[in-house]
Amino acid sequence: MRRNAAAVLTATLAVGALALSGCSGTTTAAPTPVRSTDLTSSDGGFAENAVIGVVLTGDAATPSDSGDGRSLATLFREDLTEAGFRPDVRVAGSDQPARQRAAVRDLVGTGAKALLVRAADPDALRAELRDAHDAGVVVVALGSALPSSGGGNDGLASDYRIDGADSDADLVSRSVDMVASLQRGEEPQDGDDPAQ
Repeated sequence: MRRNAAAVLTATLAVGALALSGCSGTTTAAPTPVRSTDLTSSDGGFAENAVIGVVLTGDAATPSDSGDGRSLATLFREDLTEAGFRPDVRVAGSDQPARQRAAVRDLVGTGAKALLVRAADPDALRAELRDAHDAGVVVVALGSALPSSGGGNDGLASDYRIDGADSDADLVSRSVDMVASLQRGEEPQDGDDPAQ
């Protein structure tokens, strides 16, 4: 009788283990937050080879003012790669804010640690940039400030802003320097306060 009870208990445990192992779904974890309130090296920063998302307007695909025929998108891709990052550059025409929204969502979903954004329609990106913040992604506005949908950061969706670059090469250089500072967990020295 004890043998039968032990056999039934063993069979029940085996079925339970099989049932539990079948419960593992295909859900993906949200990106790991990468920033802290003060971005100190002890609690901020991210991996040296992190994915850096760049979302640009359609004119970024044409030759830039760098004089060597490379586009702004190419400059970002090459300079971020040279700095050790894994850039993911997305370009959408000025008349395609839906493509920019999709690009931001996709970059956040695939684990980008920072987003550099030149928005075709800054208001159209409010919800996506709020979601980026919720996921811990640092957002850098390239040019115009990016308004948020309310709450925190004085109504702005970007953590930092780079404005007034002398050339495309200068914009890319300043952006790469800022990303490198963020990667080390340091408060960037370059760039403008997004509240200005």
